[in-house]
Amino acid sequence: MKRLDASPLTLGVLGLFSALRALGLVAVAEAVATGVVGVIAGEDVGGAIRLAILGGALRAAASWASQVYATRAALAAKSALRLQLTDRALAGPSGSVGSLTAIGTVGLDELDNYYRTVLPSIMSAAVVPLLVGVRILSADWVSAIIVVLTVPLVPVFLALVGMHTRDRADAASSTLSRLSDHLVELARGLPVLVGLGRVADQTAALERISTEHRRTTMSTLKSAFLSSLVLELISTISVAIVAVAVGVRLVHGDMPLALGLVALVLAPECFAPFRDLGAAFHSSQDGLAAQRRARAMIDAPLLVSPVRDGDFLRVDGLTVRYPDRGDSAVTNVSFEVRAGGVTSLEGASGSGKTTVLRVLAGELTSFDGRVVGIDPSLVAWVPQHPHTVGETVRAELALYGSEVDRVLAQLGLSHLADVDPARLSPGELRRVAVARGLLRVDEGARLLLLDEPTAHLDAASAALVENALRMLRGRVTMVIASHEAAVAGLADTRVLLGSTTLRASDPIESVPMIELAPWSYDDRASDRATPAPTEPAKEGVIALLAYLRPTGWRFTASILLGAAAALFAISLTAVSGWLIVRASEQPPIMYLLVAIVGVRFFGLGRSVLRYAERLLTHDAVLGSLTDLRMRLWTGLAARGVASRGLARGGVALDYLVASADRVRDLVPRVLLPIAVGVLCAIAVVIAVLALHAPALPVLLVLLAVCLVVSPAIALLADRSAARGQALIRSSVVRRFAATLAAAGELRANGVSARARDALASLDSAAAVQARRTSGALGLGGALTLLACCAATGAMLAVTSGVAIQPGIVAVLALLPIALAEPMLALIDAVQQAPALRSALRRVAAVTELPAPVSTGTAPVDRITRLELSDLSAGWDGAEPAFRTLHAEATPGDWVIVDGPSGSGKSTLLATVLGYLAPASGSLLINGEDARGLDPLALRARMAWCPQEGHLFDSTIRANLLLARARSDRPSDATLLESLDRVGLGPLIASLPLGLDTRIGAEGTSLSGGQRQRLAVARTLLTRADVVLLDEPTAHLDAGAAAALMSDLRSALAGRIVVMVTHHAADTLDSDVRVHLGRQTSLRSR
Repeated sequence: MKRLDASPLTLGVLGLFSALRALGLVAVAEAVATGVVGVIAGEDVGGAIRLAILGGALRAAASWASQVYATRAALAAKSALRLQLTDRALAGPSGSVGSLTAIGTVGLDELDNYYRTVLPSIMSAAVVPLLVGVRILSADWVSAIIVVLTVPLVPVFLALVGMHTRDRADAASSTLSRLSDHLVELARGLPVLVGLGRVADQTAALERISTEHRRTTMSTLKSAFLSSLVLELISTISVAIVAVAVGVRLVHGDMPLALGLVALVLAPECFAPFRDLGAAFHSSQDGLAAQRRARAMIDAPLLVSPVRDGDFLRVDGLTVRYPDRGDSAVTNVSFEVRAGGVTSLEGASGSGKTTVLRVLAGELTSFDGRVVGIDPSLVAWVPQHPHTVGETVRAELALYGSEVDRVLAQLGLSHLADVDPARLSPGELRRVAVARGLLRVDEGARLLLLDEPTAHLDAASAALVENALRMLRGRVTMVIASHEAAVAGLADTRVLLGSTTLRASDPIESVPMIELAPWSYDDRASDRATPAPTEPAKEGVIALLAYLRPTGWRFTASILLGAAAALFAISLTAVSGWLIVRASEQPPIMYLLVAIVGVRFFGLGRSVLRYAERLLTHDAVLGSLTDLRMRLWTGLAARGVASRGLARGGVALDYLVASADRVRDLVPRVLLPIAVGVLCAIAVVIAVLALHAPALPVLLVLLAVCLVVSPAIALLADRSAARGQALIRSSVVRRFAATLAAAGELRANGVSARARDALASLDSAAAVQARRTSGALGLGGALTLLACCAATGAMLAVTSGVAIQPGIVAVLALLPIALAEPMLALIDAVQQAPALRSALRRVAAVTELPAPVSTGTAPVDRITRLELSDLSAGWDGAEPAFRTLHAEATPGDWVIVDGPSGSGKSTLLATVLGYLAPASGSLLINGEDARGLDPLALRARMAWCPQEGHLFDSTIRANLLLARARSDRPSDATLLESLDRVGLGPLIASLPLGLDTRIGAEGTSLSGGQRQRLAVARTLLTRADVVLLDEPTAHLDAGAAAALMSDLRSALAGRIVVMVTHHAADTLDSDVRVHLGRQTSLRSR
């Protein structure tokens, strides 16, 4: 913790607050002692009452100030470390997105416990026992010796706790990192899993890793809580010994009652800081482990690109090798690029075009050869698979330049300016990436790198991009990789990869601008994704019951155990007080034996009950968390192709990790203390009614303050800060994950600082909300402390001058003090209730979506006819994206779907897959309306290969095996045959590990064309009757595209194929054609 140690000023201020709290404790103890003695003696107790109120005020003010100060220190430390982690990620490759995001958000947020509880407890442990011990020593040296002999045992066990749990906490943190990586991979590959029908298999895998995390965590907690149990026993037994020792000496008349009461009230306070420290230290372990991992990542060596500046761009002998690849991705590539020229990188798919561009962009830092003539701050990079960080297209582009509206209009994107980039089609996202490059050029970039800038684009959109690039000729140096002849034709120099020679094309004459037809589109077509699930979907109570249902009995049992533990603590205080006062009357010792046994019983029972309650609560929470994650994943999967946004890593991580963990943390923090506090209040009311009914009004007023007034003040002081903080925290998670995923692009485009500043602004906003919340929470707690101390004085007043047993006076005076602990926990819980309600509503918006269930009879075993009959469909009640489509296909037929971006192609695929119900007309399967068929059985007969077929961070074999169920596992020969069909046979043969070669996150070890062909090969392995292909030849050169289409038509000869494409060369005259446009459709056979 060297880098996060609090400053001497922070420790000093917290120590001062601890000293003030200690003085308040001493004042309250003096008030109780003198007050009880005064009531018994019939003396005036006004001074004792005033002292109790003064001591309570001092304790309340010090506790509130300490919490506010510690919270602000935590916010500053977390913000600084999170920004350091961001800076490291933006400076160079630093690990997986899932792990980094979990550490930088959920992990670091756990440091709140360290600053808000551990540090104050450390200072209290250093200050409070010393000051309180001095007063005990002056009152009773025997009690002081008991405390001095037992207090040192507490830090010894604390050290043992730390050494025993640290490694296990790190192991649990590593498990969480693996879980986060797995969740992000699942989320990003959601369209693929849906298309292949493998959602159920991955759900089982997710449940297995969640269960592993639960077991690891519970193993750690058992050790930590067992050690805490020992700490509780030491402190409880020590206090019991003090009480018995004082009682015995009072029986023999060896000490006055007032000093005995002082010793009794103050003795537990010597151990309280250590107990708090032990519990807080355990709860902060996740945060400390995350801090250590973050620091290790920040301090990891930074790989700097060896690319150097120079007069012109020159590449000499460039060779790049990927791990587990036998051959180099590129070998001995050399070329020069003149300033202001346009160079086209050409070659077959997999020849290394993307690899060369990534080297020039600075994304690849490990290579042989020499690259000069590049100023990294003046590069514009348009990658093949762009990532975004802005919440809207406009916000995304604003990171790259100021002329946003002009560039939006230039590329036909004006209607998408305020749309979330997560909802864009791949073609629209590609134009956004080009727009970013154009803005970078406007900002002064001298080198523009473009990787397949027109992939996934229809002819009109591609023409817009081509015209924009043509206008840049002479203004900026361009290096382009593209299989489109029109884009490659912009070049004045061509570099053929796979050859050691440099080919210069004939000089290109001035090419006229392409005349475009008036741009038309449906304003609503581009934003038909299902709304982001942030609106309330269920009432809080219903959502809470849904969360508790899997482990409801365990939550109920934990509440009862928690209430019993709290009541045992209250009873321990009350019986100890009665014992001392009764002993001062000097009865025979046998009359005190029951009370002496009671003190030990309640002390030991409290510790054991607390241990059992903690274990049961955490087991229930983790069990419900696993169930919640399963329901979230099912809800995300139920949306399937209906929402692109939910398949993005940052959004999915926000739900599956951040939001789920938020619910996990808040449910026990809200539900348990409120229930325990109410049950304790009821029990104490019954007890006071039985002991001395006239004191009941004082207790009722106290409970009204603790249960109504204090919570109301806390909530009114900050009406929406807790909910706002939760929403902003979710925004921080999403932005942090998106920034890490796009780190390479941000770095290559020189906009890392702007992205970092945007994240810092969000983090700062969350910190402001947190400061407001801490102030409100402190006010409610301070009022509760003051009310409890004032109630002690009031109890003295109502028992003064009346006939009452002396022991009952002590019990009534001590009850409000003993009630302070559960009431303070209740205030904390009430403060967090709005955040819990918001978190539950947020996850309920996803979990309420039903999993696909049978709605009719199952379809026939084989689909032999697919028919669109007057079909119209749209998203969630919006205007249909297309109307009155007609088409019919039987096995062997290919249905070709084309149309401009946003015309409804994805809507049509979602309808065929059964994720959207037709607005009118019908989808007929073997002559039957699909709405009457079992959706699960129907989807089992279909397979879908999306435009950007996600490849998982695993091996080639593992990616292919996703195509079938475990029981139908294909052989290696079948896998190799599928790869041969898509032209990847030579690549596999060249790999030392063959099918077991890892391909990196999103398949980054492969070229764009190789990734596309691997995704298609995976689809070919399915046994589906209907295969949906979305741009299968994107990223392929003309020759490779023609070869792939030939192989596909052969491999899919007995199936119905629905293919979305913008390439006329992919079609045959015999194909069924469906053209989508603005509210129109064409049909032919």
